[in-house]
Amino acid sequence: MEASIQLIQNKFKLLFKNNLPNSVRFQIEYFGFKLEDNNENEFIAASKDIEILEIIEYLKNNEFNIKVCENTQKVLDQFFQKKVSFEHKIKLLKSLKDNLNTREFLDFCNSLNYLKRDLKDHQKKSFYHLYNSHCAANFSVPGSGKTAVVLAFYEKLKLESKVDAIFIIGPKNCYYSWLTEFELTLKRDPKLKILDEDKIERKKVYENYLISELYACHFMTVSNDINYLQKFFFGNKFLIVIDEAHNIKKIGGIWSNAILKLSNLCDYKVILTGTPMPNDFKDFYNYIDFLYGNNEIISSYEKAQVEVFIENKEFEKASNLISQKIYPFYTRVTKKELNLSKPNFNKPHLIKMNPIENKIHQAIITKIKYYSKTDYQKNIDLIKKVRRARVIRLRQTCSYVKNLITAIPEDLKRGDEKLIDDQDIKSLISSYDLKEKPAKLSKLKSIVNDLLNNNKKALIWSTHLKTIDLIKRELALEKINIKSITGKTKLWEREKIKNEFNDQSSNLDIIIAIPQACSESISLHKACQNAIYYDLNYNTAEFLQSLDRIHRIGGSEDNPVYYDFLQYENSIDVKVYERVFQKADRQMQVIEQDNLTFSHPEDEDWDDLYNNLNI
Repeated sequence: MEASIQLIQNKFKLLFKNNLPNSVRFQIEYFGFKLEDNNENEFIAASKDIEILEIIEYLKNNEFNIKVCENTQKVLDQFFQKKVSFEHKIKLLKSLKDNLNTREFLDFCNSLNYLKRDLKDHQKKSFYHLYNSHCAANFSVPGSGKTAVVLAFYEKLKLESKVDAIFIIGPKNCYYSWLTEFELTLKRDPKLKILDEDKIERKKVYENYLISELYACHFMTVSNDINYLQKFFFGNKFLIVIDEAHNIKKIGGIWSNAILKLSNLCDYKVILTGTPMPNDFKDFYNYIDFLYGNNEIISSYEKAQVEVFIENKEFEKASNLISQKIYPFYTRVTKKELNLSKPNFNKPHLIKMNPIENKIHQAIITKIKYYSKTDYQKNIDLIKKVRRARVIRLRQTCSYVKNLITAIPEDLKRGDEKLIDDQDIKSLISSYDLKEKPAKLSKLKSIVNDLLNNNKKALIWSTHLKTIDLIKRELALEKINIKSITGKTKLWEREKIKNEFNDQSSNLDIIIAIPQACSESISLHKACQNAIYYDLNYNTAEFLQSLDRIHRIGGSEDNPVYYDFLQYENSIDVKVYERVFQKADRQMQVIEQDNLTFSHPEDEDWDDLYNNLNI
C-alpha cells in the first residue's frame, strides 16, 4: 500500500491510493487527522503541530510505502538534527554529574569572581550543571542554598546579555526571600515587583518596559493572567523560576496548564523544590514538560509502562525507569552532604490534661466509641470523611478546647455534627477560658523561660489559629516579646518579623507560626536553634519542611538544633507523633540515598490513624 505526506500552508495532508481498513482509518483520526471534502482517501491535520513521526512509524509498521514532499522532508530533517543535538546534550549532562572534577569545572569555578558572596562547593556543582543545561531542576533539600545558585546563574546570563530579569512563580512566602538573597548575593536592589496586586496595576506592568530585575507572582496569578503574561514574556528575556514546584505537579491542573504555556517563551528555565519525595511516580512529568517540552524525554510508551508497573505494584521498576530518564536534568544535594550539625529530637514531653479539657476529651471519645455506624456501612467514602472529622476534633481538643468552636471543612461536617452537640459539652467549651487553661500551656511556659534564661530564642509551631492567639496572649502577659506568622500576616510583615528574629541582638525572643504559612521559603536559623511543637500537623512533607526552618547552611554547620514536642498522655497527640515520624523516617531514608528514587504512592492514611486510636 502507498501513502504520501504533504505539507501545504502549514498543515500536513495524508493521501492514500487505496481504500483503508477501518482500524487504520481510526488510528489516523486518533492522531489528529480528519477526512477532507468527504474524500475517503485524503486526510488533513488541524495544524503543523502534530506527531508526524509517530504517524510515519505507524504507517511503516503497517507496511505502507511512504513518499514525502520537499517541505515535509525539511521538517523531518530539522527534527532529526534537533534530536541528535539533544542526545549530545544528554550525554554532556550525564558526564557533568558522573565525572565533575575536570579542568573545565575548575576553570568555571575560578571565573565566579563577579559574585559578591562565595558559593559553597555543592552550590558550584549545581551552578555548573545549570549553566551547561540552560534548563534544569534542583531537587536539593531545603536549606541547601538553591536560591543563591539560581541568582549566580542569572548574573552570569545577565553579563552575557542573554536575560534581562528573573521571573519567579511560587508561594507568596518566597518573594521577600528572593529579594533578601538577591541583595546578599549580588549586592544591589533588584526593585522587586510583586504581581499579585490589583489586576489593573498588573496590566500596566505587562504593557510597559521592564522596571525591575526581579518579578514575582503566585501560581494562581499565572492562571488568571496567562494571556497578558504570554505577551509579556514574548517581548522580554526572562530567566523563569518555578519555586516550590511541587505545587504544579498535578497533571492537568489549572496552575500546571497555565505555567506550561509559558515554557516555550523562555530559553532559560529552572525548577526548584526541596519537597522530600513525590506522592506519585507521575509527579515529575510536568517538571520535565516545562523544562524540555519540545523534547520527548519520557515517551508515551514509557509513560504507559509506568502505569502498568504501578497497577502491578512493581514500584521499583517504575522508579528505575523514571529515574533513568530524568537523571541528566537535575541536581540534588542531600542533607548529609551539607555537613550540618546533627539535629537533636528531645523525648516528647508527656503531659496530663487538666480536669475540664480531659472531661471534654473523654466525652468526645465516648461519642466516637458509641457513634452508630449503621448509616454509613454502604458508603466507604462517607466513612472516610466521618473518621477524618473525628480525628480533626480530637486534635483540636488536644491543642486548645476553644478550637472546637472552629468550623471544619464543609464536606466533613456529617461526621462531625453529633460529636459536640451535647449541651453540657457546649457549655464547657464556651466557658472554658473562665475556668481553666490547657496543661500544655504551663509546660510550654516552663520550656520557653528556661531557653530565655539561657539567652536562646525559640520557634513555636501550632496548626490551630486559636491556639496561636492563646499562646501569644499568654506569653505576652509574662513580658515575653513574641510575634506570630499565620496566613493572615502580610508579606512585608512576615519579612520584617523574620529579619528581626534573625538578628541575634534584637529583643524578639519568640516566633509562633502555623506550618502552612511558614514551613516553606523562610529561613529562621541565624539566631535560633530551638523549635517547640505545641501540636503536630498530620502532613509529613510539611513537617519536614518546618524542621528545616532552623537547620540550614549559613549557621547550622556548628550550632546544634533542638526540637521539643508537647503531647497529652493517652491521646491522639501520641498517635499523630508516631505516625508522622514513621512516615518521615521512610521519606528521609529515600531522599538521603545517592540517586533520586521514589517511594510508592502514599495517601494521608486517616483510616490507619483512626484505627490506631484504640478507642
